[in-house]
Amino acid sequence: MGKLHVVVLYDHWEEPEQADAPAADKAPLTRTLDKKEVEDEVAETLGKLGHDATLHLLDGSTKSLHALARMDCDLVFNLAESFGGNDTADYCIAAYLELLEKRITGAGSRGLLYGQDKAVAKKILEFHGIHTPVFARSFRGRLDFSHDLEFPVIVKPAREDGSIGIEFNAVVSSIRELMERIDWLHANFDSPVLIEEYVEGREMYVGVIGNDNPTALPVIELDLSKLPEGRPRIAGAEVKWGKGTRAYRDTKAVCNPEHRNEREK
Repeated sequence: MGKLHVVVLYDHWEEPEQADAPAADKAPLTRTLDKKEVEDEVAETLGKLGHDATLHLLDGSTKSLHALARMDCDLVFNLAESFGGNDTADYCIAAYLELLEKRITGAGSRGLLYGQDKAVAKKILEFHGIHTPVFARSFRGRLDFSHDLEFPVIVKPAREDGSIGIEFNAVVSSIRELMERIDWLHANFDSPVLIEEYVEGREMYVGVIGNDNPTALPVIELDLSKLPEGRPRIAGAEVKWGKGTRAYRDTKAVCNPEHRNEREK
């Protein structure tokens, strides 16, 4: 592969300041990046590999979209997760790039759209014989696709990603805790709620490169073994975004998970 001209597409917007709220009503943890932004790291790495990388900010304006359409490039490295702070618009960005017939990284618009509703995604997986935990879907008092759920269950927004809205207290063990969590999610997210039977396990990530003949990259595990005692072993928002907390500090990515298994024997 020769030298490529790559546009590194990312999004940013200014969050409105919110007044301090009582502890019980605090807004959920949201994405916060380290000092070196992801888009800078991607552009720097592409440069080291011999490619030309151009950063392009998608700021929620039509002007930034029109400028993107005029950019001549071999590939768009798509890091955009929202449009003007709207997380549900990520599939629209991919669809826009597809209409422009630009090659992009990451999932296409259809894959991102399926990811906007975890309940629909679970139904598709079940149809193809891939089992997932038993679940129910609830939105403002209405319960859909309900089975006989057994506690504990994990309660999450059906449309978010990156563990937003999934904190340690998302795992509940009683009807009262379940209703309190549903009320909190409805207050903070305009989204249906997914209720799943909680299955404790390990957090694995597998990247895939290619379309017609995809190649799976090495397995990465987020090691949750050092989470504080009593916390569920989940990659919640505290683990991913709670800077300064023990949960954030003590969870590490392990490139070869089996090495960790050998150490624990």
